[in-house]
Amino acid sequence: MLEKPDFADVRIIKLLESHYALRVRALEFLPVGNDQRAWAYRVEAEAAVYFLKLRRGGTRPASLIAPHHLKTQGIEQVVAPLETVAGGLLTSAGDYDLILYPFIDGRSAWRMAIPPSNWRAWGAIMRRIHSSSLSSHGLDVVEREVFGVKWLDTLGRVEDLLGRGGYRGEVAEAAALVWRDQAVEIMRCRRRYLELGACLAADPPPFVLCHADIHTANIILDRQSEIRIVDWDETVIAPKERDLMFFVYDGHRPEETDAFFAGYGSDEINWLAMAYYKYDWVVQEFADYGERIFLSNDIGVKDLASALNEFKRLFEPDDVIQRAHRAFKRMLREPAFSHICVG
Repeated sequence: MLEKPDFADVRIIKLLESHYALRVRALEFLPVGNDQRAWAYRVEAEAAVYFLKLRRGGTRPASLIAPHHLKTQGIEQVVAPLETVAGGLLTSAGDYDLILYPFIDGRSAWRMAIPPSNWRAWGAIMRRIHSSSLSSHGLDVVEREVFGVKWLDTLGRVEDLLGRGGYRGEVAEAAALVWRDQAVEIMRCRRRYLELGACLAADPPPFVLCHADIHTANIILDRQSEIRIVDWDETVIAPKERDLMFFVYDGHRPEETDAFFAGYGSDEINWLAMAYYKYDWVVQEFADYGERIFLSNDIGVKDLASALNEFKRLFEPDDVIQRAHRAFKRMLREPAFSHICVG
């Protein structure tokens, strides 16, 4: 998030010293990320520099166990949490979790030109992740995809509030106006999400371990231009298209997509799953920004303004809604799916 949480720096430092045995020299808040329940810090200690994630409201065990397991399997590009003195992968204080990572000295790949060699390497890494097998403990903690049910509770609460006019403030008023103007589009996306999800639930493709948020903002190129994969918060066992959706109809140049699949080793795509996950992402964005703007009471002014701008952006040309529609039209050209009747 863009604004610091209500959690004192001195408290963070004491927790790092007691649970990670660090001698902290400096703690710097980093205004990065798009998760309303997470904040980032740069920690300078005597021995090294670290990246700290402060999370409120609980941490999914899969977001820690999956990258830690992949790292132990030799996939060095995975940035995994460091262990505490007691051998855990986080430490908690009240409603907050502290998760410590190595600090990757490099640049985010977000909106930067990535050479074909990096795209091929990225594809090869994703193939290794999708081919990996979890321990029995990992299988117990990593959620499995359940099609067409996520986000609906939050979306329903937002729409109920909008229907009653139970919101206040300039940002909420502006967002409500956009929501009303785009009501037909929002309903179309929601309907396709539900109906495509029902088709997949009836006949699901094979499941693999997925990062589930593997866009360029979660890729860092280090000083040697090597790929490092961060932010495993959404890890899930699901069809491979849950990850591949970020490489198809996602604003990349054709040569970049081709290089990725050259590294991945296959361009075989289940277009029903691809279309579903494009709409899944859209509905997630409706629910996420709706929750921030209409349902959250403790979000800062900067973050609230950012949520409004990002919500408006969803409806712009070649953003996520148009990309979902493109994948849907592509799905209908496949003989196996041409019979699917979705409005």
